[in-house]
Amino acid sequence: MKQPTTPPRWAYKLLTWFHPDDTLEEVEGDLDEMYQYWYQREGKTWATIRYVIDVISVLPPFVRKRHKKNAYPHPIFSLSMFRNYFKIALRNLLKQKAYSLFNLLGLSLGITCGLLLTLHIKEELSYEKNIPNHNRIFRVANTEWSKSSPPLAGEMIKFFPEIKSITRFASLGTQVVNTEDDKQGESVGFFADSTVVEVFDLQPVLGNPVKALAEPSAIIITRSMAEKYFGSKDPIGQKLTFENKEELWVRAVIEDRTGNTHLKFDYLASMPTFYNYVSTDWLTNKGWMFGWTYILLNHPEDVHKLEARMKDFYLSFYAGDKKEEILKAAESARLQPITDIHLKSNLIQEVGPNSSILYVYIFIAVEVLVLIIACVNFINLFTTQALKRMKEVGVRKVLGARKVQLVVQFLGESFLLTCLSGIIAIVLYLIALPFYNHISGRQITGWEIIQPDNLLIVTGMVLFVGLLSGLFPAFFISNFEPVSSLKANKTPRSSAQFLRKGLIVFQFVVASFLIIATVLIYQQMYLFNNKQLGFDKEQIVVAKLYGKFKEKLILNPEVIQNELLKNPNVVTIGKATNRIGDDTSVESVVPSPQEPDKEYPSFRVLRIDENYLNAMSIPLKAGRNFSREFSDSASFIINEKAAKILGLKDPIGATITNTTMNIQGKVVGVVKDFHFVSLHNQIEPLLMEYRPWWTGNMFIKIRPGNVPATLNFLQNTIQKIAPGTVFKYEFLDDHVAGLYKKENTMSTLLKLFSILSIIISCLGLFGLAAHTAEIRTKEIGIRKILGATLSNLVKIFSQEFILLVLIGNIIAWPLAWYAVNRWLQEFTYRIDISWDVFVLSAVVTLCIALVTIGYHCIKTALSNPVNSLRTE
Repeated sequence: MKQPTTPPRWAYKLLTWFHPDDTLEEVEGDLDEMYQYWYQREGKTWATIRYVIDVISVLPPFVRKRHKKNAYPHPIFSLSMFRNYFKIALRNLLKQKAYSLFNLLGLSLGITCGLLLTLHIKEELSYEKNIPNHNRIFRVANTEWSKSSPPLAGEMIKFFPEIKSITRFASLGTQVVNTEDDKQGESVGFFADSTVVEVFDLQPVLGNPVKALAEPSAIIITRSMAEKYFGSKDPIGQKLTFENKEELWVRAVIEDRTGNTHLKFDYLASMPTFYNYVSTDWLTNKGWMFGWTYILLNHPEDVHKLEARMKDFYLSFYAGDKKEEILKAAESARLQPITDIHLKSNLIQEVGPNSSILYVYIFIAVEVLVLIIACVNFINLFTTQALKRMKEVGVRKVLGARKVQLVVQFLGESFLLTCLSGIIAIVLYLIALPFYNHISGRQITGWEIIQPDNLLIVTGMVLFVGLLSGLFPAFFISNFEPVSSLKANKTPRSSAQFLRKGLIVFQFVVASFLIIATVLIYQQMYLFNNKQLGFDKEQIVVAKLYGKFKEKLILNPEVIQNELLKNPNVVTIGKATNRIGDDTSVESVVPSPQEPDKEYPSFRVLRIDENYLNAMSIPLKAGRNFSREFSDSASFIINEKAAKILGLKDPIGATITNTTMNIQGKVVGVVKDFHFVSLHNQIEPLLMEYRPWWTGNMFIKIRPGNVPATLNFLQNTIQKIAPGTVFKYEFLDDHVAGLYKKENTMSTLLKLFSILSIIISCLGLFGLAAHTAEIRTKEIGIRKILGATLSNLVKIFSQEFILLVLIGNIIAWPLAWYAVNRWLQEFTYRIDISWDVFVLSAVVTLCIALVTIGYHCIKTALSNPVNSLRTE
C-alpha cells in the first residue's frame, strides 16, 4: 500500500504557531484530509499550493478565536470519563492476557529488586545516623592508623575551644563473663572515658553512668546485658567476673544503642580501671596507638577551624621532636566524620571490619539498571500493544477526544499495571526476604516494609516506574494523526520499529554487562578462596583461650597439650596471639647496628609458641623453629619480606631490635612469605616472637573424618581441665573465607540480579516475538508456498533478534571491562580479564534469546499457509 504523504513542514508549523489553540486540532485534521485528497487527484505541487492557501485562510485575522465555552461546552475530565477509562483499561488487560502478564511479571520483578536493593543501600548508609549529634562527632586518626595515643585527647580539648567534649575507647574484645549466681556468657566491651555519655548521648536506665565511668573497677552495662545476666534482679552493685579473673562492679545501666553502628558493645569499663593495668610511662607515650579518640564539636562547621590549626597543634603536642616528623604527623592527621567510618575507612586496627562506599555505588548502579530494564520492557510491550489500538485512537480523535485526554487515559492504564505490579512486588519481596537475610547476614523483618519511610520508598518507586514507563507510550499513542491512525499499517515497517529495536538492544546491553561482571567477580572470589596462602588452612580448629583454661595452659602447656593429643584425630596444637587476617600489633623493628638516617617501615608482630609453625604448616626457609630447649624469649623468626627490608643478606644470627617493646635479640629462623592478612593487601614484613604466655588463640590441627566426635572430645577435655570454661571455636578456612564477606555478598547478589535482569529481558523479548509472529503471518505463508523450508523460516524470523542481541553485547563489552577493571584495582592480588568471558556472555545471551523466541519461530513456521493467507 502506498504510504500517505505529509504537507510541507513549514506550512504546518505556521498553522500550529498562529492558529487559536481551541480549534487547532480539528482544523489540523481537516486540512490534512484535504491535502491527501488534492495530492491523489492533482499531484503534490497543486496539493501543496491549496494547503498553503487554506492555512493562510484560517490564520488571524481571517478567522476569529472561538470562545472556549462554545468550543468545549463540557469539562475535559469528569468522574464518568475516568470510570469509563478504568473499564477500558481492565478490558484491554483481559483482552491482551499474554502482554499484560509479561508486563506485570517484568515490572513486579524489577520493583522487587529495587525494594531489596534500596533497603540494602539504606542499611549501609544508616550507620551512626541514630546518634542525635552525629554531624558533630569526628574520629581522630591519620592516613594509616585509626587509633591514637593516650595523651592526645587531653591536649586537644585544651588547644581547641571548638571541641565541646572528647572521649576515648580501648578494646576489651569478647570476654567470658560470670556472675555470682554462676551465670555465664560472652559479652563485648570497651574501656571508655566518662565523657562517652555526652559524646554518644547514652541514655541512663539505672544509676549514674557518668559517675560510674570515673570510678576504678566499675562498669556500666546495657539493658539487654542486665536482663541476660540478672533477669529481674537489680544489677546495681552486682559483681561480674571477667575471664574468671578480673572483678568489676556494675554501677549503672544504659539503654541499648539502636540502629547500625561500628561501635557495638554490651558494656563499658571505666578508663581508671584501664589505668590499673598500664604503667604511667605508657599513658604519657605519644607514639602508642592504644585506642580510638572521638570528639564532639560545638558546631559541625567547626571542623574546618580544627583542620586549619592542626599543624599548630602538632607543633605544640610534639614539642622537642624533629620538625620534619612533626610536620609529617600534622599532614597525615585526619578528622573522620563518624558517619563515614563504616563505608570510607579501612585503616590499621579499625574497631571492626568495615564495608566500602564502592559497593554502595555498585548496588545503586545495579538497582537503576534493573529498574530501567523493567521500564524498558514495559515501554516495549506497551508501544507494541499501541499499534493494535491505532484505529481506536483515530476514532476517539475524530469524535473530539483531546490529546490531554488520551495521555491521561493511557497513562492511567500504565499506572494501573504499575500499581498491580507494586502489590505483587511486595508479596515477592516478603517471599525473597529470608533468602536475602541469609546472603547479607542481616535480620530485616517483613514488617519493616510498612514503616512510614519504607512505604514512602515503595510509593515513590511505583510512581517513578509508572511515570518512566507510561509517559513515553502515552505521548507516543496520543500523537497518532487521525487519518494515519485509521489507515494504520501493521507491517514491520511501522514507525515504532526503531524504538523497539533500540530498547531490545539496551536490555541486552545491561544483561550482557551483568553477566560479564558476575563471571569476573566470581573468578576473583575463586582466586581469594583457592590461592595458595603459604600455610594450610584446612582442618584447623581455632579456639579462643579463656580464663582458667588459659592460665593452666600457660603454666603447664605440655601436660595439657599431651592430654588433648591423646585423641589420635588431634595432630598438632599451636598457639598465637592472632588469627590469620586479624589486625596484629604494629611495631618498630630495626637492625643492629642501624644504618644512619635510614627509615624502616613498621613491622607486623605475632607472638607464638614453638608449635605454631607446625600446626599451620608454615615452612622454614632457613634456621630453626622456636624451642623450649633454648632461651628464645629474646629470639626472633622473621619472614622473607622482613629480611629484605632490614637488608639482612645472611639473616640467621643477625641482631635486630624491637624498639617499640625495647627488646633486642637474634634471628633464629626465616619463614617463607605467607599471607597472614587478607589478599586485599600485600605481604608485609612480619616479626614472630616467642611469647606463649601472651597468646590468646589455640590452633588445633585435626584429621578429616569424624570431626563432630573430635570436637566433642576437645570440649569435654577442656571442661574437665578447667570447669566452666567456654569452648568457642571456628574452623580456620571459614574464618579466612569471612575476610571476603563483603565481596562474597556482592558476588551472590550480582548473580541473583543478573538472572532476574535476564528473565525480565526475556519476558519482553517473548512478547515482541509474539507480536512479530502476528504481523508476519502472511509473509511466512507466502514464503512457505514459494518453497521455503522450516530452517529458512526460522532463520528469517530469528536473525533480526540475533543481530540486536549481538549489538547489545558489543556495546556492553567495553563498559563491563572498564567497570570491572576499576573494581579490581582495589585488590593487590587480582585476576587478568580474558577475552573468553566476553565471548561467553555473547553465547549465553544468544542462547537465551533463541530459546525465548524459538517457540514463536517454530509455531509460525509450522502453521498452515492457507490459514496464514486468510489472516487479517
